[in-house]
Amino acid sequence: MKQLVLNRRQFLKATAITGITTALSGSVNGLTRMEAAEEPAKIAETKIIKTCCRGCIGKCGILAHMKDGRLVKLEGDPDQPMTRGRVCAKGLAGIQALYNPNRNKYPMVRVGARGENKWKRVSWQEAIDTIAKKLMEVREKHGAEAVLCTTGGGGNPEFGSVRRFASVFGTPNWFEPGAQQCYMPRTLSYKMIYGQTEMWYQTTSIADSEAHEIYFYEDTPMKSLVLWGACPAYNSPSQGGRAVTELRARGVQTVVVDPRFTADASKADVWLPIRPGTDVALELCWIKYIIDHRLYDEEFVMKWSNLPFLVNTRTKMCVRESEITPGGDSNTYVVWDQKTQSAKPLPYPWDDRLDPALFGTFTVNGIECKTGFQLYKERCEPFTLDKTAEICWLETDKIEKAIKIYAQGPGGLSLGVATDQNPQSAQAAMAACALDLMMGYVQKPGSLLQNFGDVKFADSAVSPLYKFISPEQFQKRLGGIEYKGANSWGSCHNPTVLEAIKTGKPYPVKVWLERSGNKLAMLGNASSWIEAIEKMEFIVHMYMYPTSFSAYADVLLPTTEWLESDYVVPPLNMLFVRQAVTHTYETMNETVIWAKIAKRCGELGHQACKDAFDPEKTAPEQPYWNSMEEFLDWNCKKKLGMTFKELAQKVPYEAMPISKWRRYYTYKEIDPKTGKPKGFGRPSQKVEIYGEAFITLGRTGAPVSPYPLPPASKDYDPLPYFEEPFESPLADSELAKTFPLVMTNGRLPYFHHGTLRNIPWLREIYPVPEIWIHPKAAKKYGISQGEWVNVESQRGKIKAKAWVTEGINPGVVYMERFWTPETLNTNTHGWQEVNVNVLSKNDAPFNDVIGTYTLRGYLVRVSKADGPPKGVWLKPEEFKAWLPEPSDPTQLKDKEV
Repeated sequence: MKQLVLNRRQFLKATAITGITTALSGSVNGLTRMEAAEEPAKIAETKIIKTCCRGCIGKCGILAHMKDGRLVKLEGDPDQPMTRGRVCAKGLAGIQALYNPNRNKYPMVRVGARGENKWKRVSWQEAIDTIAKKLMEVREKHGAEAVLCTTGGGGNPEFGSVRRFASVFGTPNWFEPGAQQCYMPRTLSYKMIYGQTEMWYQTTSIADSEAHEIYFYEDTPMKSLVLWGACPAYNSPSQGGRAVTELRARGVQTVVVDPRFTADASKADVWLPIRPGTDVALELCWIKYIIDHRLYDEEFVMKWSNLPFLVNTRTKMCVRESEITPGGDSNTYVVWDQKTQSAKPLPYPWDDRLDPALFGTFTVNGIECKTGFQLYKERCEPFTLDKTAEICWLETDKIEKAIKIYAQGPGGLSLGVATDQNPQSAQAAMAACALDLMMGYVQKPGSLLQNFGDVKFADSAVSPLYKFISPEQFQKRLGGIEYKGANSWGSCHNPTVLEAIKTGKPYPVKVWLERSGNKLAMLGNASSWIEAIEKMEFIVHMYMYPTSFSAYADVLLPTTEWLESDYVVPPLNMLFVRQAVTHTYETMNETVIWAKIAKRCGELGHQACKDAFDPEKTAPEQPYWNSMEEFLDWNCKKKLGMTFKELAQKVPYEAMPISKWRRYYTYKEIDPKTGKPKGFGRPSQKVEIYGEAFITLGRTGAPVSPYPLPPASKDYDPLPYFEEPFESPLADSELAKTFPLVMTNGRLPYFHHGTLRNIPWLREIYPVPEIWIHPKAAKKYGISQGEWVNVESQRGKIKAKAWVTEGINPGVVYMERFWTPETLNTNTHGWQEVNVNVLSKNDAPFNDVIGTYTLRGYLVRVSKADGPPKGVWLKPEEFKAWLPEPSDPTQLKDKEV
């Protein structure tokens, strides 16, 4: 039998004749074998495999069609309850991602200078050995803290793997660039206020597959939904976006707070095109209006929140019974009883003999005390409708209309990533959580904030094994003492890391192990990292394909695409699996790669790495593993009593009956141990809208740090507060005159973070980044539709294509993060031409709790450019170079390195 090798012209001709699906059968195990034309073709059966997409952070069900060992088609799985057979462009791009000719195929080591992109293929054994020996060398010379480990969203990540390795190796320094800039501010704030629930956190983030009530649109009594800095139609179109569309069709009114006129804004009852960076001012305005008009749920606030508790205005801590009564309980809180006009302890859950005041200032044993609600009222007092409209660049009547829609509930406020990307990140999340809780939009039918059941699986099932890192090492975490909120994920502070690399203070950082896409597209002020990269002794990059960051690495490790990966995926009360449908080249799952490095370090004398493979030393947590099968079977057997393969055969698997999983008012359920309501997972067992816990966090690190920590330089504020953005267009300064426009970002439906810029179909849809600019601003700066423009900040200059639209606040411009793989082998390495993070700001001020810097809400200027950047592809036919094409077979010996 002859082997037919197609050239590119023949391949594209086949595409036109036989259709996209067949032509994209591409290669399996890196191979395309086709029968010679003179021999009769065999009729092959199509096998359909259930899996789940990881083109973004959604859980979308996928049916993968395999024929002759080739992946020929992807479609949505109708059994998946959150997507019901829908799949977006990112998911459908999975075939082109899997069979992309520019995949990282084998382990490689650098043979030229950094930036030259000259590589030599090596075996996995040699690559792992090289990495482990360098790690041990640096550990011996500088300490384990000189090793930096990083990961990132997008591209089939397994976040727990990097945390586990860092903890076991002994370095306190790992980060995910989105951590302080994405999701962590919300998870931390909601956990501190709403509390530990049956799951480790609950938020209202639709993009992160939460806010589960929206998926029961057929019977939910929801009446209103606020999308604040969130756009489900873009970030999760087949999952959350689909559910929101269903809700609107059933009469749910929506409010969108976003500088852009997004797809969700176009269908909203009210669109508030807010000035970026002023969200907390608008939130405080909403709270003031709700308090002034008594729209809050008085019974819930009184009986199930800490807002009636008295607060010592000097210490800002809630008053305990032990402070007013000798021998009193230090865990019982105090209220002002209006019947006796005195301070009284309030036993949990309630005492009908008392009549607590919700508002007021009182003297208790000579000390001024106020209720938590009184302090909130005073904090919000300056934020009238008119004043807030002025601050936020909004219309007064639109703000009021939006509040009234929200207040008609039940419903909720879905907070998106927008507020996570400026120095008021934690405060914005605090205020958002407070709004829903004041309205009583919690655990009732129709509310976003729920406590539905835990199916005992999370997307990231890898335990960090913090027991392997000492308290002394943990205290060395860069930025970990000042920004203690980040310890909720165990993450260090990347601007502090940057400074340490550059200066060697407080200690040197010499090795960087990185598992994600393009750090130079994701990190703020990307240019500032080049000096740091050049100072690193050794850099490892693990990813599916080369990116700008790869050009600066010493070792490249090829990781699996989601279609080559196994994992457990929990949508609602069900369990599905992401399972490998094929395997290409010598790619390996990152969960195994980190384990392989740890194992080799153990063989070289690292005792903790060796112990991490010992079940007796890790118990009750999972010991390290040698394969994905070993890892998954340990989890599945422990939690389900079956292997991963057995679970895969039972998908869709109902982990918990829907009636048991979808429970409302769980805080009222009686705890058999106490005979009292379960309440909420906070010390008071009530929602702690007055955030006393933030003060304790700043002073000790509790409850999120595994070890006690020294206090931060100042107490964290227990209430949200507003600060004008550091680069403000309102300031009468040379900066505002030179850079008059406010830059914001926002997700697109075609890409996730820095991924998929090498997918031909997606780049044909959106070849280059656009800058949205209002017609008034465009006219002022001489810019026309479709023209190339220069975009500049204090930190750098890039280009973008002008999109002149009234769908943007007149004083604001918008761009999405972007990089260009087609210029990877040029001097720019693809990250300098059109990357908005060349412009963003990564120095102080930082959020006091989390450490967030400024990715949105900084100042820029625009001007007409002389044309597009050199080498950037603009025409559809140029992207044909990235279509799958035949190649030689390779095979990974996957069990052993």
